[in-house]
Amino acid sequence: MAEAVKTWSLPPDHPVFRGHFPGNPLVPGVMLLEWVLDEVAHALSRAPSTLRIREAKFFTPLAPAQLAELSCEMGERRCTFSIRHATAPIARGMLEWSAHE
Repeated sequence: MAEAVKTWSLPPDHPVFRGHFPGNPLVPGVMLLEWVLDEVAHALSRAPSTLRIREAKFFTPLAPAQLAELSCEMGERRCTFSIRHATAPIARGMLEWSAHE
């Protein structure tokens, strides 16, 4: 499959920022991974729960309202992904799935 690119941002008034972190809000890494899982699952017409995060590395925090760009290189049973904001790398990793699910 070809590379897919999607964009996403989280508004500054989202409730998650009340606790992550007051005075210095950052988008939680788990929310970025959930976004990746949802996008890849949708592209594969599968449930997100059928995907496994093989690896994920975070480099730069994402602030509220910053636009994140997700690039996915889809393979037969795995997908590599990267998330960027402008030229800054935010995260990268790999998802896997079984051919039988």
